[in-house]
Amino acid sequence: MERKSLKRFKKLEELFYNNLKERLLKDNFLMAKLPELEEAIQNTRKAYIETGSFAFCAKCAKEGEKCCGLGIEWKVTPSEFIINLLLYEKHNKTVAYNLERKDECLFLGENGCTLFMPPILCRNFFCEKLREFLGENKLKFIQNAMEKEANLSFILCDYLNKHYLQNLYKEEE
Repeated sequence: MERKSLKRFKKLEELFYNNLKERLLKDNFLMAKLPELEEAIQNTRKAYIETGSFAFCAKCAKEGEKCCGLGIEWKVTPSEFIINLLLYEKHNKTVAYNLERKDECLFLGENGCTLFMPPILCRNFFCEKLREFLGENKLKFIQNAMEKEANLSFILCDYLNKHYLQNLYKEEE
């Protein structure tokens, strides 16, 4: 049985490739902001690596604890997913769905999230163990590093919603 969430994201992919892709790739505002977003995402990832957060979460996952459980993919908004599709397109890649491990997030791969830009909820989640591991200074370091990515993703999502996706939400209701 196919997951409802998979159907949702396949429908969004279809919308992207059939109706939006060409228009979005010609949108000067989006194309100017996308490289800035990519740089911000890399800075955030660098902060996670430098603080040992990624390694900590990977170790935890290997021990059977995973915060990226079934259904968390519903936190990815249509606009966040479309931005990810633009980034996939830019890098000549396709979305990698987790179809094997049904009790995990649809976007959880062997090395963490398969999305270029995970949803804001996931980026801001620090479990008790991770917060304890990081301590206050490293946690602040990550949050400061994440600020530009969060701001740009909000600006781009808002832009997409206002200029391209406003009718999508009405259709889903």
